[in-house]
Amino acid sequence: MTKIQIDLSEEEDKIVEIYKLVNSHKTKQEAIKKMVKYFKAEIKPTNLKDKEYFK
Repeated sequence: MTKIQIDLSEEEDKIVEIYKLVNSHKTKQEAIKKMVKYFKAEIKPTNLKDKEYFK
């Protein structure tokens, strides 16, 4: 489990609040957890010289 503390701007806070209300979440934390699932992350190594990392 990872805990992250973030400072949301007023506009970002409103977006999270609306998402929370529309989707019937109890807390903003729960809403943010669900929102994160909409993103795709890629991890690519950098600074590898003449090596193939994924073989």
